[in-house]
Amino acid sequence: MRVATALLFAALVASCGFSPMYAPGPGGGSGPIGPVQVTMIEGRAGHHLHAELERVLGLGVGDGPAQRLDITLAEYVVPLGLRLDASASRAEFQLHANYVLTQPNGEQIRGSQSSIVNYDIPPAAFGAIAAQDDARERAAETLAQQIRATLALRLTQARRAREAR
Repeated sequence: MRVATALLFAALVASCGFSPMYAPGPGGGSGPIGPVQVTMIEGRAGHHLHAELERVLGLGVGDGPAQRLDITLAEYVVPLGLRLDASASRAEFQLHANYVLTQPNGEQIRGSQSSIVNYDIPPAAFGAIAAQDDARERAAETLAQQIRATLALRLTQARRAREAR
């Protein structure tokens, strides 16, 4: 019964034109994103985001000229909980990115993503700095994954629109 159900599902998916987003493109390409050159990003969060984007986008993967990804970041720290001495006990680290992916043919894909990470603020000053640095790194990692997924989706949609013409 399970085998029959699996075969029926596979036939239905194949007949609807489904193709995995991360599958190689026509002609055996490297998938939807291809080679991307990530320009330098200002600040500590920018350094973490740049390193994580290089990791998740797999620089050097694919053939052809590289696309250029430009990102501007804004970070905010919002204190949440208060102690008896009126100091914050929790905070929210917000990281907002606006990006532009410029393709070799000059077409651009613009977008924005945000990541919010909560963290505890210990009473010791050094602990507060370390907690905020950790939150910054976690926010950059999450933001890199979001940007990768969004770019993959939008590039796949653009490729399918060109193929449909």
